[in-house]
Amino acid sequence: MKTLHLSKFSINAIIIILLSTGSASGMIIAYNYFTTTHIISKERAVTIAMNSDDWTPEGLGNATIDAELLQAKLSNRVGLVINDTTMSPNSFPRMAPLPSLIFQENQLFWDITIKKHLRGMEYQEWSYVIDATNGTLMGSWSPHGYTHLNF
Repeated sequence: MKTLHLSKFSINAIIIILLSTGSASGMIIAYNYFTTTHIISKERAVTIAMNSDDWTPEGLGNATIDAELLQAKLSNRVGLVINDTTMSPNSFPRMAPLPSLIFQENQLFWDITIKKHLRGMEYQEWSYVIDATNGTLMGSWSPHGYTHLNF
């Protein structure tokens, strides 16, 4: 009988330890999820830009697509280029001028540029600014001027 009592105690102790470990792990994961910034991927931002002007693979032709994640710094009216993998500036920070839109301090946004080669050194350029946290198209510019602005 004593061995039965000891094994019940051991099983109960193991169950309590496992439940405690699982609960602690769940709380750590939840804390990490709610305290870190979540952004849309570069691929999702490019898709949003392409869908906003109904780009097709045929329409893109020999165009190049560049995408940079920027963080708005209002004091200097610049965007700090952020590494989308580490979510921090590179060791030698680069800056880009902020588009003429309304930004909040430290707001993250994708700056998408599509350059379509015409002939020789000529090309046309389309630019898209997409909020990196919610995927909203904030503004876009075509060779003909503004095409979309959200304020």
